Amino acid sequence: MNSYIPEDKIEEIKSRANIVDLVSEYVTLKKAGRNFVGLCPFHKEKTPSFTVNSEKQIFYCFGCGEGGNIFTFLMKINNISFSEAVRNLAGKLGVVIATRHISANEKKSLSIREGLKQVNLAAAGYFSKNLFSEAGRPVREYLKKRGLKDSVIKEFNLGYAANEWTNLGDFFKRENISLKLVEEAGLIIPRKSGGFYDRFRGRLIFPIEDIGGNIVAFGGRILGDGEPKYLNSPESPIYVKGKNLYGLNRTKDDIRKNDYVILVEGYFDLLSLRNSGIFSVVATLGTAVTRDHVDLIRRYTRNLVVMFDPDEGGISAIERSLKLFLEGNLHTKVVVLPDGHDPDEYAKKLGREGLSEAVAHSQSMVDYYIEEIMGSRKTFEDNLDLTEAAISFISSIGDVIQRNLFIKRVSEKLNIDQELLKRETNRKPKPRTDLKEDVSGKWKSEKVDALELSFIHMMLEYPHKLPEIANGGILDYFTSEDLKRLGNILKQSYGKNGDISASDIVSGLEDGALKKRLLKLIMSESPYDVTVVDKIFADLAKRIKQKWYKKKHIRLKRELIKAQEMDDRKSCSMLLVEKQRLLTEEREKVF
Repeated sequence: MNSYIPEDKIEEIKSRANIVDLVSEYVTLKKAGRNFVGLCPFHKEKTPSFTVNSEKQIFYCFGCGEGGNIFTFLMKINNISFSEAVRNLAGKLGVVIATRHISANEKKSLSIREGLKQVNLAAAGYFSKNLFSEAGRPVREYLKKRGLKDSVIKEFNLGYAANEWTNLGDFFKRENISLKLVEEAGLIIPRKSGGFYDRFRGRLIFPIEDIGGNIVAFGGRILGDGEPKYLNSPESPIYVKGKNLYGLNRTKDDIRKNDYVILVEGYFDLLSLRNSGIFSVVATLGTAVTRDHVDLIRRYTRNLVVMFDPDEGGISAIERSLKLFLEGNLHTKVVVLPDGHDPDEYAKKLGREGLSEAVAHSQSMVDYYIEEIMGSRKTFEDNLDLTEAAISFISSIGDVIQRNLFIKRVSEKLNIDQELLKRETNRKPKPRTDLKEDVSGKWKSEKVDALELSFIHMMLEYPHKLPEIANGGILDYFTSEDLKRLGNILKQSYGKNGDISASDIVSGLEDGALKKRLLKLIMSESPYDVTVVDKIFADLAKRIKQKWYKKKHIRLKRELIKAQEMDDRKSCSMLLVEKQRLLTEEREKVF
Protein backbone atom coordinates (compact mmCIF):
# COMPACT_ATOMS: atom_id res chain seq x y z
CA MET A 1 0.00 0.00 0.00
CA ASN A 2 1.35 3.44 -0.92
CA SER A 3 0.18 4.78 2.46
CA TYR A 4 3.33 3.29 3.97
CA ILE A 5 5.75 4.67 1.38
CA PRO A 6 6.49 8.40 1.05
CA GLU A 7 4.84 9.94 -2.02
CA ASP A 8 8.03 11.72 -3.04
CA LYS A 9 9.79 8.34 -3.29
CA ILE A 10 7.00 6.97 -5.50
CA GLU A 11 7.35 10.02 -7.75
CA GLU A 12 11.13 9.60 -7.85
CA ILE A 13 10.77 5.97 -8.92
CA LYS A 14 8.28 6.89 -11.64
CA SER A 15 10.54 9.64 -12.95
CA ARG A 16 13.54 7.29 -13.14
CA ALA A 17 11.81 4.19 -14.49
CA ASN A 18 10.98 3.54 -18.13
CA ILE A 19 8.03 1.21 -18.68
CA VAL A 20 9.42 0.01 -22.03
CA ASP A 21 12.66 -1.16 -20.41
CA LEU A 22 10.79 -2.88 -17.57
CA VAL A 23 8.25 -4.67 -19.78
CA SER A 24 11.05 -5.75 -22.13
CA GLU A 25 12.38 -7.93 -19.31
CA TYR A 26 9.22 -10.04 -19.67
CA VAL A 27 7.94 -9.39 -23.21
CA THR A 28 9.68 -9.04 -26.56
CA LEU A 29 8.63 -5.61 -27.82
CA LYS A 30 8.86 -4.09 -31.28
CA LYS A 31 8.40 -0.43 -32.25
CA ALA A 32 5.10 0.29 -33.97
CA GLY A 33 4.47 3.98 -34.58
CA ARG A 34 4.45 5.86 -31.28
CA ASN A 35 3.99 2.61 -29.33
CA PHE A 36 5.76 -0.70 -28.72
CA VAL A 37 3.89 -3.98 -29.26
CA GLY A 38 4.36 -7.62 -28.26
CA LEU A 39 2.52 -10.80 -27.31
CA CYS A 40 0.46 -10.28 -24.15
CA PRO A 41 1.88 -12.01 -21.05
CA PHE A 42 -1.60 -12.12 -19.46
CA HIS A 43 -3.43 -14.16 -22.10
CA LYS A 44 -2.56 -16.50 -24.96
CA GLU A 45 -2.46 -14.88 -28.40
CA LYS A 46 -0.83 -15.35 -31.77
CA THR A 47 -1.03 -11.76 -33.03
CA PRO A 48 0.55 -9.06 -30.82
CA SER A 49 -2.09 -6.84 -29.18
CA PHE A 50 -0.12 -5.88 -26.05
CA THR A 51 0.86 -2.22 -26.39
CA VAL A 52 3.27 -0.06 -24.38
CA ASN A 53 3.48 3.73 -24.65
CA SER A 54 6.77 5.28 -23.56
CA GLU A 55 5.48 8.85 -23.64
CA LYS A 56 2.52 8.17 -21.34
CA GLN A 57 4.27 5.38 -19.38
CA ILE A 58 1.31 3.01 -19.60
CA PHE A 59 0.48 -0.37 -21.16
CA TYR A 60 -2.74 -1.83 -22.55
CA CYS A 61 -3.72 -5.12 -24.17
CA PHE A 62 -6.34 -4.73 -26.90
CA GLY A 63 -7.01 -8.46 -26.61
CA CYS A 64 -7.76 -9.04 -22.92
CA GLY A 65 -8.13 -5.47 -21.64
CA GLU A 66 -5.36 -5.59 -19.03
CA GLY A 67 -3.67 -2.24 -18.59
CA GLY A 68 -2.12 0.29 -16.24
CA ASN A 69 1.19 1.90 -15.34
CA ILE A 70 4.63 0.59 -14.44
CA PHE A 71 3.56 -0.48 -10.93
CA THR A 72 0.39 -2.17 -12.23
CA PHE A 73 2.46 -4.24 -14.66
CA LEU A 74 4.78 -5.50 -11.93
CA MET A 75 1.84 -6.26 -9.63
CA LYS A 76 0.05 -8.27 -12.32
CA ILE A 77 3.06 -10.09 -13.78
CA ASN A 78 4.45 -11.12 -10.38
CA ASN A 79 1.18 -11.17 -8.43
CA ILE A 80 2.52 -8.85 -5.74
CA SER A 81 1.09 -5.91 -3.80
CA PHE A 82 1.56 -2.26 -4.71
CA SER A 83 4.12 -1.67 -1.96
CA GLU A 84 6.06 -4.77 -3.07
CA ALA A 85 6.07 -3.48 -6.66
CA VAL A 86 7.32 -0.06 -5.51
CA ARG A 87 10.10 -1.59 -3.41
CA ASN A 88 11.01 -3.98 -6.23
CA LEU A 89 11.48 -1.07 -8.63
CA ALA A 90 13.25 0.99 -5.99
CA GLY A 91 15.80 -1.80 -5.62
CA LYS A 92 16.38 -1.92 -9.38
CA LEU A 93 16.82 1.85 -9.60
CA GLY A 94 18.84 2.37 -6.42
CA VAL A 95 16.15 4.46 -4.72
CA VAL A 96 16.32 4.19 -0.92
CA ILE A 97 12.89 4.11 0.74
CA ALA A 98 12.46 5.27 4.32
CA THR A 99 8.98 4.38 5.55
CA ARG A 100 7.06 7.41 6.85
CA HIS A 101 5.40 7.68 10.25
CA ILE A 102 2.03 5.89 10.19
CA SER A 103 -1.07 6.53 12.25
CA ALA A 104 -2.02 4.50 15.31
CA ASN A 105 -4.91 2.83 13.45
CA GLU A 106 -2.70 1.99 10.47
CA LYS A 107 -0.03 0.65 12.80
CA LYS A 108 -2.57 -1.48 14.68
CA SER A 109 -4.03 -2.98 11.50
CA LEU A 110 -0.58 -3.58 10.04
CA SER A 111 0.79 -5.04 13.25
CA ILE A 112 -2.12 -7.48 13.61
CA ARG A 113 -1.65 -8.78 10.07
CA GLU A 114 2.11 -8.98 10.43
CA GLY A 115 1.70 -10.54 13.85
CA LEU A 116 -0.56 -13.26 12.46
CA LYS A 117 1.95 -14.02 9.72
CA GLN A 118 4.74 -14.31 12.28
CA VAL A 119 2.60 -16.57 14.50
CA ASN A 120 1.84 -18.85 11.55
CA LEU A 121 5.48 -18.92 10.52
CA ALA A 122 6.51 -19.94 14.05
CA ALA A 123 3.75 -22.58 14.15
CA ALA A 124 4.88 -24.00 10.80
CA GLY A 125 8.43 -24.29 12.11
CA TYR A 126 7.14 -26.00 15.26
CA PHE A 127 5.05 -28.50 13.27
CA SER A 128 7.91 -29.22 10.86
CA LYS A 129 10.31 -29.86 13.74
CA ASN A 130 7.76 -32.27 15.23
CA LEU A 131 7.50 -34.18 11.96
CA PHE A 132 11.25 -34.79 11.86
CA SER A 133 11.51 -35.65 15.57
CA GLU A 134 11.29 -39.13 17.07
CA ALA A 135 7.60 -38.49 17.82
CA GLY A 136 7.01 -37.85 14.11
CA ARG A 137 8.50 -41.14 12.93
CA PRO A 138 5.08 -42.86 12.42
CA VAL A 139 3.92 -39.87 10.37
CA ARG A 140 7.04 -40.00 8.22
CA GLU A 141 6.41 -43.72 7.69
CA TYR A 142 2.84 -42.89 6.68
CA LEU A 143 4.07 -40.35 4.12
CA LYS A 144 6.60 -42.86 2.82
CA LYS A 145 3.81 -45.43 2.31
CA ARG A 146 1.90 -42.81 0.35
CA GLY A 147 4.95 -42.46 -1.88
CA LEU A 148 5.82 -38.83 -1.14
CA LYS A 149 9.43 -37.87 -1.76
CA ASP A 150 11.36 -36.01 0.94
CA SER A 151 11.88 -33.14 -1.52
CA VAL A 152 8.10 -32.61 -1.84
CA ILE A 153 7.57 -32.94 1.93
CA LYS A 154 10.18 -30.26 2.56
CA GLU A 155 9.14 -28.02 -0.34
CA PHE A 156 5.58 -27.80 1.00
CA ASN A 157 6.81 -27.63 4.61
CA LEU A 158 4.60 -30.46 5.90
CA GLY A 159 4.44 -30.89 9.67
CA TYR A 160 2.93 -32.86 12.53
CA ALA A 161 0.71 -31.81 15.43
CA ALA A 162 1.05 -34.28 18.30
CA ASN A 163 -2.13 -35.72 19.80
CA GLU A 164 -1.89 -33.54 22.90
CA TRP A 165 -4.25 -30.80 24.11
CA THR A 166 -1.87 -27.89 24.80
CA ASN A 167 1.46 -28.60 23.11
CA LEU A 168 1.27 -25.71 20.63
CA GLY A 169 -0.17 -23.30 23.19
CA ASP A 170 2.62 -24.17 25.60
CA PHE A 171 5.16 -23.55 22.84
CA PHE A 172 3.85 -20.02 22.29
CA LYS A 173 3.80 -19.39 26.06
CA ARG A 174 7.49 -20.27 26.21
CA GLU A 175 8.11 -17.91 23.29
CA ASN A 176 6.25 -15.11 25.14
CA ILE A 177 3.84 -14.66 22.22
CA SER A 178 0.32 -13.38 22.97
CA LEU A 179 -2.13 -16.28 23.09
CA LYS A 180 -4.88 -13.87 21.98
CA LEU A 181 -2.96 -13.39 18.72
CA VAL A 182 -2.47 -17.16 18.43
CA GLU A 183 -6.22 -17.55 18.96
CA GLU A 184 -6.95 -14.99 16.22
CA ALA A 185 -4.75 -17.06 13.90
CA GLY A 186 -7.09 -19.99 14.62
CA LEU A 187 -4.40 -22.20 16.12
CA ILE A 188 -5.87 -22.44 19.63
CA ILE A 189 -9.45 -22.39 20.93
CA PRO A 190 -10.62 -20.87 24.26
CA ARG A 191 -12.07 -23.21 26.91
CA LYS A 192 -15.30 -22.25 28.65
CA SER A 193 -13.55 -22.85 31.96
CA GLY A 194 -10.62 -20.62 30.97
CA GLY A 195 -7.38 -21.13 29.09
CA PHE A 196 -6.95 -22.59 25.60
CA TYR A 197 -6.53 -25.91 23.82
CA ASP A 198 -4.86 -26.69 20.46
CA ARG A 199 -7.06 -26.79 17.36
CA PHE A 200 -4.84 -29.30 15.54
CA ARG A 201 -4.13 -32.52 17.47
CA GLY A 202 -2.90 -35.87 16.11
CA ARG A 203 -2.83 -34.51 12.56
CA LEU A 204 -0.52 -34.25 9.57
CA ILE A 205 -0.19 -30.50 8.93
CA PHE A 206 -0.28 -28.70 5.56
CA PRO A 207 0.78 -25.02 5.78
CA ILE A 208 -1.29 -22.83 3.42
CA GLU A 209 0.55 -19.96 1.71
CA ASP A 210 -0.83 -16.90 -0.02
CA ILE A 211 0.46 -15.80 -3.41
CA GLY A 212 3.30 -13.89 -1.76
CA GLY A 213 4.56 -16.94 0.13
CA ASN A 214 3.23 -15.90 3.56
CA ILE A 215 1.78 -18.74 5.65
CA VAL A 216 -1.82 -17.62 6.24
CA ALA A 217 -3.48 -20.82 7.52
CA PHE A 218 -3.13 -24.58 8.03
CA GLY A 219 -4.88 -27.75 7.02
CA GLY A 220 -4.68 -30.92 9.09
CA ARG A 221 -5.40 -34.55 8.19
CA ILE A 222 -6.25 -36.84 11.08
CA LEU A 223 -4.00 -39.86 11.58
CA GLY A 224 -6.19 -42.73 12.67
CA ASP A 225 -9.88 -42.69 13.55
CA GLY A 226 -11.82 -39.51 14.16
CA GLU A 227 -13.76 -36.72 12.49
CA PRO A 228 -13.41 -34.57 10.57
CA LYS A 229 -10.90 -36.26 8.33
CA TYR A 230 -9.58 -32.86 7.24
CA LEU A 231 -9.63 -29.72 9.37
CA ASN A 232 -8.73 -26.21 8.14
CA SER A 233 -7.93 -23.01 10.00
CA PRO A 234 -10.89 -20.64 10.35
CA GLU A 235 -10.88 -17.45 8.29
CA SER A 236 -8.88 -14.55 9.71
CA PRO A 237 -7.72 -11.05 8.73
CA ILE A 238 -5.10 -12.71 6.48
CA TYR A 239 -6.99 -15.78 5.28
CA VAL A 240 -10.16 -16.21 3.22
CA LYS A 241 -10.37 -19.75 1.87
CA GLY A 242 -12.45 -18.74 -1.17
CA LYS A 243 -9.66 -16.37 -2.22
CA ASN A 244 -6.73 -18.78 -1.91
CA LEU A 245 -5.58 -21.84 -3.81
CA TYR A 246 -3.27 -24.39 -2.18
CA GLY A 247 0.15 -24.61 -3.80
CA LEU A 248 -0.25 -21.64 -6.17
CA ASN A 249 2.73 -19.78 -4.74
CA ARG A 250 4.89 -22.87 -5.38
CA THR A 251 3.52 -23.72 -8.84
CA LYS A 252 2.76 -20.33 -10.45
CA ASP A 253 6.01 -20.16 -12.44
CA ASP A 254 5.42 -23.65 -13.87
CA ILE A 255 1.82 -22.72 -14.69
CA ARG A 256 2.92 -19.62 -16.57
CA LYS A 257 5.71 -21.49 -18.37
CA ASN A 258 3.56 -24.47 -19.38
CA ASP A 259 0.48 -22.30 -20.02
CA TYR A 260 -2.00 -24.63 -18.33
CA VAL A 261 -3.01 -25.64 -14.82
CA ILE A 262 -4.58 -28.77 -13.33
CA LEU A 263 -7.17 -28.04 -10.65
CA VAL A 264 -7.64 -30.71 -7.95
CA GLU A 265 -9.62 -30.80 -4.71
CA GLY A 266 -7.20 -31.95 -2.02
CA TYR A 267 -3.75 -31.48 -0.52
CA PHE A 268 -2.63 -35.02 -1.31
CA ASP A 269 -3.99 -34.79 -4.85
CA LEU A 270 -1.70 -31.82 -5.51
CA LEU A 271 1.30 -33.32 -3.70
CA SER A 272 0.99 -36.63 -5.56
CA LEU A 273 0.90 -34.92 -8.94
CA ARG A 274 3.87 -32.78 -7.92
CA ASN A 275 5.57 -35.94 -6.69
CA SER A 276 5.01 -37.54 -10.12
CA GLY A 277 6.64 -34.65 -11.97
CA ILE A 278 3.48 -32.73 -12.91
CA PHE A 279 4.17 -29.24 -11.58
CA SER A 280 1.35 -27.07 -12.97
CA VAL A 281 -1.19 -27.89 -10.24
CA VAL A 282 -3.32 -26.04 -7.68
CA ALA A 283 -5.96 -27.26 -5.21
CA THR A 284 -9.08 -25.80 -3.65
CA LEU A 285 -9.21 -25.53 0.15
CA GLY A 286 -12.32 -27.41 1.23
CA THR A 287 -14.62 -25.01 -0.58
CA ALA A 288 -16.43 -24.84 -3.92
CA VAL A 289 -14.70 -23.02 -6.76
CA THR A 290 -15.30 -19.26 -6.52
CA ARG A 291 -14.98 -16.28 -8.87
CA ASP A 292 -11.85 -15.30 -6.95
CA HIS A 293 -10.34 -18.71 -7.71
CA VAL A 294 -11.07 -18.22 -11.41
CA ASP A 295 -9.50 -14.76 -11.32
CA LEU A 296 -6.38 -16.17 -9.62
CA ILE A 297 -6.01 -18.88 -12.26
CA ARG A 298 -6.56 -16.44 -15.12
CA ARG A 299 -3.59 -14.34 -13.99
CA TYR A 300 -1.27 -17.17 -15.08
CA THR A 301 -3.12 -19.08 -17.81
CA ARG A 302 -6.42 -19.36 -19.64
CA ASN A 303 -6.04 -23.14 -20.02
CA LEU A 304 -7.54 -25.22 -17.22
CA VAL A 305 -7.75 -28.97 -16.68
CA VAL A 306 -10.14 -30.12 -13.93
CA MET A 307 -9.27 -33.38 -12.18
CA PHE A 308 -11.77 -34.08 -9.40
CA ASP A 309 -12.83 -37.34 -7.73
CA PRO A 310 -15.18 -39.45 -9.91
CA ASP A 311 -17.73 -39.80 -7.10
CA GLU A 312 -21.04 -37.93 -6.93
CA GLY A 313 -19.48 -35.09 -4.93
CA GLY A 314 -16.69 -34.56 -7.46
CA ILE A 315 -19.06 -34.63 -10.43
CA SER A 316 -21.39 -32.13 -8.71
CA ALA A 317 -18.42 -29.87 -7.97
CA ILE A 318 -17.42 -29.84 -11.65
CA GLU A 319 -20.99 -29.16 -12.74
CA ARG A 320 -21.31 -26.22 -10.32
CA SER A 321 -18.00 -24.78 -11.50
CA LEU A 322 -18.48 -24.96 -15.26
CA LYS A 323 -20.45 -21.71 -15.46
CA LEU A 324 -17.74 -19.89 -13.52
CA PHE A 325 -15.08 -21.24 -15.88
CA LEU A 326 -17.13 -20.08 -18.87
CA GLU A 327 -17.79 -16.65 -17.41
CA GLY A 328 -14.07 -16.37 -16.63
CA ASN A 329 -13.22 -17.21 -20.26
CA LEU A 330 -11.09 -20.20 -19.25
CA HIS A 331 -10.52 -22.88 -21.87
CA THR A 332 -11.51 -25.82 -19.71
CA LYS A 333 -10.96 -29.56 -20.11
CA VAL A 334 -11.94 -32.37 -17.75
CA VAL A 335 -9.98 -35.53 -16.95
CA VAL A 336 -12.53 -38.27 -16.29
CA LEU A 337 -10.96 -40.59 -13.72
CA PRO A 338 -11.82 -44.31 -13.58
CA ASP A 339 -14.21 -45.36 -10.81
CA GLY A 340 -12.44 -45.87 -7.52
CA HIS A 341 -9.50 -43.62 -8.43
CA ASP A 342 -8.94 -40.17 -6.99
CA PRO A 343 -6.20 -37.92 -8.47
CA ASP A 344 -3.78 -39.06 -5.74
CA GLU A 345 -4.17 -42.75 -6.67
CA TYR A 346 -4.27 -41.93 -10.38
CA ALA A 347 -0.93 -40.10 -10.15
CA LYS A 348 0.72 -43.08 -8.42
CA LYS A 349 -0.66 -45.52 -10.94
CA LEU A 350 0.12 -43.64 -14.16
CA GLY A 351 3.26 -41.68 -13.29
CA ARG A 352 4.39 -38.57 -15.14
CA GLU A 353 4.06 -39.90 -18.70
CA GLY A 354 0.65 -41.46 -18.08
CA LEU A 355 -0.66 -38.29 -16.43
CA SER A 356 0.64 -36.11 -19.26
CA GLU A 357 -1.10 -38.41 -21.72
CA ALA A 358 -4.35 -38.25 -19.76
CA VAL A 359 -4.19 -34.44 -19.67
CA ALA A 360 -3.39 -34.25 -23.40
CA HIS A 361 -6.45 -36.40 -24.23
CA SER A 362 -8.81 -34.87 -21.66
CA GLN A 363 -12.36 -34.08 -22.68
CA SER A 364 -13.31 -30.56 -23.63
CA MET A 365 -15.86 -28.90 -21.39
CA VAL A 366 -18.44 -29.27 -24.19
CA ASP A 367 -17.90 -33.03 -24.43
CA TYR A 368 -17.94 -33.46 -20.67
CA TYR A 369 -21.20 -31.57 -20.29
CA ILE A 370 -22.85 -33.52 -23.10
CA GLU A 371 -21.64 -36.98 -22.13
CA GLU A 372 -21.33 -36.89 -18.36
CA ILE A 373 -23.76 -34.28 -17.08
CA MET A 374 -26.57 -34.61 -19.61
CA GLY A 375 -26.05 -38.37 -19.78
CA SER A 376 -28.22 -40.64 -21.83
CA ARG A 377 -31.87 -39.92 -22.63
CA LYS A 378 -34.51 -41.94 -20.86
CA THR A 379 -38.09 -40.74 -20.68
CA PHE A 380 -39.89 -37.85 -22.39
CA GLU A 381 -39.92 -36.01 -19.05
CA ASP A 382 -36.18 -36.49 -18.70
CA ASN A 383 -35.71 -34.90 -22.09
CA LEU A 384 -37.75 -31.85 -21.06
CA ASP A 385 -35.71 -31.39 -17.89
CA LEU A 386 -32.43 -31.82 -19.76
CA THR A 387 -33.51 -29.31 -22.42
CA GLU A 388 -34.50 -26.69 -19.85
CA ALA A 389 -31.23 -27.18 -17.94
CA ALA A 390 -29.19 -27.01 -21.17
CA ILE A 391 -30.92 -23.78 -22.28
CA SER A 392 -30.19 -22.19 -18.91
CA PHE A 393 -26.56 -23.34 -19.05
CA ILE A 394 -25.94 -22.21 -22.63
CA SER A 395 -27.45 -18.80 -21.86
CA SER A 396 -24.58 -18.13 -19.45
CA ILE A 397 -21.93 -18.59 -22.16
CA GLY A 398 -20.59 -15.24 -23.33
CA ASP A 399 -18.14 -16.52 -25.97
CA VAL A 400 -20.05 -16.76 -29.29
CA ILE A 401 -18.01 -19.68 -30.66
CA GLN A 402 -18.38 -21.80 -27.51
CA ARG A 403 -22.05 -20.87 -27.33
CA ASN A 404 -22.78 -22.03 -30.88
CA LEU A 405 -20.73 -25.19 -30.34
CA PHE A 406 -22.80 -26.04 -27.27
CA ILE A 407 -26.05 -25.39 -29.15
CA LYS A 408 -24.97 -27.67 -32.02
CA ARG A 409 -23.92 -30.52 -29.72
CA VAL A 410 -26.98 -30.28 -27.46
CA SER A 411 -29.32 -30.26 -30.47
CA GLU A 412 -27.63 -33.45 -31.72
CA LYS A 413 -27.74 -35.07 -28.29
CA LEU A 414 -31.43 -34.34 -27.66
CA ASN A 415 -32.50 -34.46 -31.32
CA ILE A 416 -33.90 -30.93 -31.14
CA ASP A 417 -33.93 -28.48 -34.04
CA GLN A 418 -30.80 -26.34 -33.76
CA GLU A 419 -32.51 -23.09 -34.76
CA LEU A 420 -35.29 -23.68 -32.25
CA LEU A 421 -32.76 -24.29 -29.49
CA LYS A 422 -30.88 -21.14 -30.50
CA ARG A 423 -34.06 -19.05 -30.36
CA GLU A 424 -34.99 -20.40 -26.92
CA THR A 425 -31.45 -19.82 -25.65
CA ASN A 426 -31.41 -16.23 -26.94
CA ARG A 427 -34.79 -15.64 -25.28
CA LYS A 428 -33.26 -16.36 -21.88
CA PRO A 429 -31.88 -13.24 -20.16
CA LYS A 430 -28.11 -13.21 -20.52
CA PRO A 431 -25.80 -12.34 -17.63
CA ARG A 432 -25.29 -8.56 -17.37
CA THR A 433 -21.77 -7.82 -18.52
CA ASP A 434 -22.10 -4.21 -17.37
CA LEU A 435 -22.58 -5.19 -13.73
CA LYS A 436 -19.94 -5.52 -11.06
CA GLU A 437 -20.26 -6.86 -7.53
CA ASP A 438 -19.30 -4.41 -4.81
CA VAL A 439 -18.19 -5.21 -1.26
CA SER A 440 -21.78 -5.28 0.00
CA GLY A 441 -22.65 -8.12 -2.37
CA LYS A 442 -24.96 -5.86 -4.43
CA TRP A 443 -24.47 -5.26 -8.11
CA LYS A 444 -23.78 -1.88 -9.62
CA SER A 445 -23.79 -0.81 -13.27
CA GLU A 446 -20.50 -0.37 -15.09
CA LYS A 447 -21.97 1.30 -18.20
CA VAL A 448 -19.85 4.20 -19.38
CA ASP A 449 -21.39 7.30 -20.96
CA ALA A 450 -19.75 7.54 -24.41
CA LEU A 451 -20.09 11.33 -24.80
CA GLU A 452 -18.66 12.12 -21.39
CA LEU A 453 -15.84 9.59 -21.84
CA SER A 454 -14.92 11.22 -25.18
CA PHE A 455 -14.76 14.60 -23.47
CA ILE A 456 -12.43 13.21 -20.75
CA HIS A 457 -10.27 11.68 -23.48
CA MET A 458 -10.06 15.08 -25.18
CA MET A 459 -9.01 16.64 -21.87
CA LEU A 460 -6.15 14.13 -21.66
CA GLU A 461 -5.12 14.66 -25.27
CA TYR A 462 -5.23 18.48 -25.10
CA PRO A 463 -4.56 19.51 -21.49
CA HIS A 464 -3.83 23.12 -22.52
CA LYS A 465 -7.60 23.51 -23.03
CA LEU A 466 -8.31 22.72 -19.36
CA PRO A 467 -8.41 26.33 -18.05
CA GLU A 468 -11.04 27.15 -20.67
CA ILE A 469 -12.99 24.00 -19.77
CA ALA A 470 -12.83 24.85 -16.08
CA ASN A 471 -14.33 28.29 -16.71
CA GLY A 472 -17.06 26.79 -18.93
CA GLY A 473 -18.45 24.59 -16.16
CA ILE A 474 -19.19 21.70 -18.53
CA LEU A 475 -18.37 19.08 -15.86
CA ASP A 476 -21.46 20.25 -13.94
CA TYR A 477 -23.54 18.72 -16.73
CA PHE A 478 -21.93 15.26 -16.46
CA THR A 479 -24.39 12.57 -15.33
CA SER A 480 -21.65 10.03 -14.51
CA GLU A 481 -20.24 10.77 -11.06
CA ASP A 482 -17.09 8.73 -11.83
CA LEU A 483 -16.37 10.72 -15.00
CA LYS A 484 -17.19 14.04 -13.30
CA ARG A 485 -14.77 13.15 -10.49
CA LEU A 486 -12.12 12.19 -13.06
CA GLY A 487 -12.63 15.47 -14.93
CA ASN A 488 -12.15 17.46 -11.73
CA ILE A 489 -8.98 15.50 -10.93
CA LEU A 490 -7.64 16.41 -14.38
CA LYS A 491 -8.42 20.11 -13.79
CA GLN A 492 -6.72 20.06 -10.39
CA SER A 493 -3.67 18.18 -11.72
CA TYR A 494 -3.19 20.72 -14.50
CA GLY A 495 -3.69 23.58 -12.10
CA LYS A 496 -0.84 22.37 -9.87
CA ASN A 497 1.95 22.07 -12.43
CA GLY A 498 0.51 22.76 -15.86
CA ASP A 499 0.89 19.11 -16.83
CA ILE A 500 -1.06 15.84 -16.61
CA SER A 501 0.30 12.32 -16.19
CA ALA A 502 -1.85 9.74 -17.99
CA SER A 503 -0.03 7.11 -15.94
CA ASP A 504 -1.15 8.68 -12.66
CA ILE A 505 -4.72 9.15 -13.87
CA VAL A 506 -5.03 5.52 -14.99
CA SER A 507 -3.44 4.10 -11.83
CA GLY A 508 -5.98 5.98 -9.71
CA LEU A 509 -8.94 4.26 -11.37
CA GLU A 510 -10.49 1.04 -10.07
CA ASP A 511 -10.44 -1.95 -12.41
CA GLY A 512 -13.61 -2.02 -14.47
CA ALA A 513 -15.29 -0.90 -17.69
CA LEU A 514 -14.29 2.78 -17.29
CA LYS A 515 -10.60 2.01 -16.82
CA LYS A 516 -10.54 -0.43 -19.75
CA ARG A 517 -12.30 1.94 -22.15
CA LEU A 518 -10.19 4.93 -21.16
CA LEU A 519 -6.97 2.93 -21.53
CA LYS A 520 -8.06 1.75 -24.95
CA LEU A 521 -8.73 5.34 -26.05
CA ILE A 522 -5.40 6.62 -24.69
CA MET A 523 -3.38 3.85 -26.34
CA SER A 524 -5.09 4.18 -29.73
CA GLU A 525 -4.04 6.69 -32.34
CA SER A 526 -5.85 9.96 -31.63
CA PRO A 527 -8.97 10.29 -33.82
CA TYR A 528 -9.02 14.07 -33.39
CA ASP A 529 -7.65 16.43 -36.02
CA VAL A 530 -5.61 19.08 -34.22
CA THR A 531 -6.93 21.77 -36.57
CA VAL A 532 -10.53 21.29 -35.41
CA VAL A 533 -9.97 20.66 -31.70
CA ASP A 534 -11.97 23.71 -30.64
CA LYS A 535 -14.92 22.65 -32.80
CA ILE A 536 -14.84 19.09 -31.36
CA PHE A 537 -14.73 20.40 -27.79
CA ALA A 538 -17.65 22.76 -28.49
CA ASP A 539 -19.70 20.04 -30.18
CA LEU A 540 -19.14 17.54 -27.34
CA ALA A 541 -19.99 20.18 -24.73
CA LYS A 542 -23.20 21.06 -26.56
CA ARG A 543 -24.32 17.42 -26.84
CA ILE A 544 -23.53 16.74 -23.16
CA LYS A 545 -25.61 19.75 -22.12
CA GLN A 546 -28.46 18.69 -24.42
CA LYS A 547 -28.45 15.25 -22.86
CA TRP A 548 -28.51 16.75 -19.34
CA TYR A 549 -31.44 19.06 -20.17
CA LYS A 550 -33.30 16.24 -21.90
CA LYS A 551 -33.17 14.17 -18.70
CA LYS A 552 -34.39 17.19 -16.70
CA HIS A 553 -37.32 17.67 -19.10
CA ILE A 554 -38.27 13.98 -18.88
CA ARG A 555 -38.25 14.13 -15.07
CA LEU A 556 -40.40 17.29 -15.02
CA LYS A 557 -42.86 15.78 -17.49
CA ARG A 558 -43.31 12.72 -15.26
CA GLU A 559 -43.85 14.88 -12.18
CA LEU A 560 -46.36 17.06 -14.07
CA ILE A 561 -48.39 14.05 -15.24
CA LYS A 562 -48.44 12.70 -11.71
CA ALA A 563 -49.60 16.08 -10.31
CA GLN A 564 -52.36 16.31 -12.96
CA GLU A 565 -53.58 12.80 -12.14
CA MET A 566 -53.80 13.75 -8.46
CA ASP A 567 -55.49 17.10 -9.38
CA ASP A 568 -52.74 18.93 -7.45
CA ARG A 569 -53.13 22.39 -9.03
CA LYS A 570 -50.50 24.06 -6.87
CA SER A 571 -47.86 21.52 -7.86
CA CYS A 572 -48.94 21.73 -11.52
CA SER A 573 -48.50 25.49 -11.49
CA MET A 574 -45.05 25.28 -9.88
CA LEU A 575 -43.92 22.57 -12.30
CA LEU A 576 -45.09 24.58 -15.36
CA VAL A 577 -43.10 27.57 -14.12
CA GLU A 578 -40.05 25.33 -13.61
CA LYS A 579 -40.52 23.88 -17.10
CA GLN A 580 -40.55 27.34 -18.66
CA ARG A 581 -37.49 28.39 -16.63
CA LEU A 582 -35.62 25.28 -17.78
CA LEU A 583 -36.48 25.93 -21.45
CA THR A 584 -35.24 29.52 -21.18
CA GLU A 585 -32.03 28.39 -19.46
CA GLU A 586 -31.45 25.71 -22.10
CA ARG A 587 -31.81 28.23 -24.95
CA GLU A 588 -29.28 30.52 -23.28
CA LYS A 589 -26.67 27.89 -22.41
CA VAL A 590 -26.95 25.42 -25.27
CA PHE A 591 -28.20 27.13 -28.41
